[in-house]
Amino acid sequence: MRIFLIVVLVAATIWDIFTTAYGTIQVLGFGPAQIAASVLFSTLIAAFVLNTSRIMKLRAGVVGGFAKFFWFIALAYDFYTSWIGNANLVTQNNGDAQELILLVGLTLLVIASPIILSSVWQTSWWDRPRQEATV
Repeated sequence: MRIFLIVVLVAATIWDIFTTAYGTIQVLGFGPAQIAASVLFSTLIAAFVLNTSRIMKLRAGVVGGFAKFFWFIALAYDFYTSWIGNANLVTQNNGDAQELILLVGLTLLVIASPIILSSVWQTSWWDRPRQEATV
């Protein structure tokens, strides 16, 4: 069941990265520099949210404070651009209450996926106790 969860979270994380890039392109424009910046920003945002567990474990101090502050900025950026991406790609832009509720839920679940994946992945692989090889 854990493998299924990881596969689903990876798929949702890929969708999050795509909608972040797509949403950024919608805001910045369709020129080569804007597309390159959108891909770069999307990758940077993905790096922040995929390292949520590590960032939150940083001790208080200048580096920890900056990392947590920029993590929050990355999360807000991710929400906004994923909202734009999901609104343009998934909904029919009717603007009714049902569509808005669906868009809020979808966007929150999508941006939460890399955060949850960060935690599940670390506990799945890195935090697993190592077994001694028997001879």
